[in-house]
Amino acid sequence: MSQQTFTVTGMTCASCVRHVEKALAATPGVAVAAVNLATNKVTVEGTASFEAMARQIEAAGYGLALVEPDATGGEDLSPARRRMTFALILTAPMLAAMIPGLGWHLPGWVQALLATPVVFGAGLGFFRRAGRQALHGQASMDTLIALGSGIAWAFAMGEWGRGAHHLSFETASALVAFLLTGKYLEARAQSRATDALQALLSLAPPTALRLEADGSVLEVPVAALHPGDRARVLPGQAVPADGRVSSGQAEVDEAMLTGEPLPVPKGPGDALVAGTVVHGSVLEMEILAVGADTQLARMAAMVAQAQGSKAPVQDLADRISAVFVPVILVLSVATFAGWWWFTGDLAQAWRPAVTLLVIACPCALGLATPVAVMVGLGAAARMGVLVRDAAALEALGQATDLVFDKTGTLTEGRPRLRRVVPFGSRNEAEVLAVAASLERDSEHPIARGIRAAFGGESLPVQNFRAHPGGGITGGVAGTAWRLGSETFLAASFPPGDEDATAVGLADEAGLQAVFILGDRLRGEAATVVGELQRQGLRLHLLTGDRVAPARAMATAVGITEVVAEVRPEGKLAHLKALQTAGAVVGFVGDGVNDAPALAQADCGIAMGSGAGEQGTGAAMAAAPLVLLRPGLEPILAARRLALRTHRVIRQNLAWAFGYNLVLIPLAAFGQLERFGGPMLAGVAMGLSSLTVVLNALRLRR
Repeated sequence: MSQQTFTVTGMTCASCVRHVEKALAATPGVAVAAVNLATNKVTVEGTASFEAMARQIEAAGYGLALVEPDATGGEDLSPARRRMTFALILTAPMLAAMIPGLGWHLPGWVQALLATPVVFGAGLGFFRRAGRQALHGQASMDTLIALGSGIAWAFAMGEWGRGAHHLSFETASALVAFLLTGKYLEARAQSRATDALQALLSLAPPTALRLEADGSVLEVPVAALHPGDRARVLPGQAVPADGRVSSGQAEVDEAMLTGEPLPVPKGPGDALVAGTVVHGSVLEMEILAVGADTQLARMAAMVAQAQGSKAPVQDLADRISAVFVPVILVLSVATFAGWWWFTGDLAQAWRPAVTLLVIACPCALGLATPVAVMVGLGAAARMGVLVRDAAALEALGQATDLVFDKTGTLTEGRPRLRRVVPFGSRNEAEVLAVAASLERDSEHPIARGIRAAFGGESLPVQNFRAHPGGGITGGVAGTAWRLGSETFLAASFPPGDEDATAVGLADEAGLQAVFILGDRLRGEAATVVGELQRQGLRLHLLTGDRVAPARAMATAVGITEVVAEVRPEGKLAHLKALQTAGAVVGFVGDGVNDAPALAQADCGIAMGSGAGEQGTGAAMAAAPLVLLRPGLEPILAARRLALRTHRVIRQNLAWAFGYNLVLIPLAAFGQLERFGGPMLAGVAMGLSSLTVVLNALRLRR
């Protein structure tokens, strides 16, 4: 089952979102479809073909298009600006004639000549979309606007035909002009919400200095680079692709990727990430990944995917929008009938009905959540926090329990070998060579510590097999070896350091050696744990390590809930038990061995190893939320952002609902007529949508 993202055309409000989702849900082969109004994108999971989905969408009155892979710019707003300008210029003379004391009266034919191109020219899109949806038994914001402006224009034509002195052409024209102005301002504000993604995409330079075989330097497009090429990066220039330093010493600014403000020293063998900036000296690098395979491209793809995802809080707005427009149509008809019944005057009855139609358009309701999510995730990307799913960010803000892995999470993740305790006939060097060979291809921190202590050439390994949460097995020099914990080896280790981790090596004859490794607690661990506890979170430590070092680490930082010597399936069971008890659980791990727990948690948080390191790649594949900046402080920053984003979403929804709850009754009972009636409705509707967008943009600060 594949996941694809497409562009949807013709959507204008939350009702459109429901129509598109229902159309896709009815397509054979579509398992899940999530539409985002703020980005005009739909993410589809399933096996359905593009052609089949496009037919269903077109049958519902909308359009489906492939997303251009190299499209980095936002929507072209120039057509919307031209329509708005055209409408405002033609409407202005009619509004000027309404100014008291001006003494300016436009003949009926002039008003008709000005208003008609506004309503049916600049506003033609409203009528086209409403017509297509009506053919399929659907209604949306376009239906309300088309009815409102069309009725106002029709009554103005009737008044002109009867020779009335005051005509309503300015109402119909101003309604369309104000709505187009509101939509244009809203679109401009929305385009700012994608700034973070555009910033990511623009980090990589367009050209690179490639080192040729004859020693010359040739400036080539970045697209012409291939893995294995060598390139030179001058001071002040951005790294063109992912790779590693082959020669030179310099500092590299990784702030736009990790949020870390201080440059990082780099030398031969160190990783480089596309888009980071070199300072101080020239670096020569070997290219390892280009184009879509770079970490920068993967990050941009993650941000784009997350910005298209839905937060669970949006479900309420979606359910309401499914019935909102039909209810408003019924209320508008009832308003018209009621006023006509009591006054007997059609001219007096249509204005409150049109005011209600327009003022109730559910644009703000549809934008309240997705635009806040889009801005929030963009802000997270600038901080070095990558979010793959909006639900994960919401869950982090609502979390009641936070569960930590130990190695690489509360600790630095760089255990160093303190000593080797050999048994039997083999000496310390022999058993260390066997252990380092078995751990040759592992990225586990314990494995790196053993390999670093050995430093020699690895021996060939046969029949290698990893046992998650336990250890590894394999054959070295004709002997079958097992390397792992006491439980995995079914052996008892001699007493060791309380804060250390012990790993045993055994063959068929039994235990042959014990390796004692020590890891250091992160310097900020106690401070971060204390702050999270002050926020009311219950903290837990889950680790496969022995009880003694686990409790020592937990005591040092202030965590009381400790479960040690637990395998990956045990971590899963513990998380499920917390969730069954009603907890909203976040899990913090290193992204290498904790993939099941990261997936099970309501919010899986992977600790990145810093830009360009292999642990980061594993973390990005394992968790919905990835912290690229080293250390635990980004957890606090991510939670603060999660709380702020959720608060903005609640504010937006409260505004969208409150706006309609207050103004719909006032419109129905004619209380808005003294303030302009339908014209006020057009202004208010545009401002309501603009308000939720501008409120969401506060998250960028």
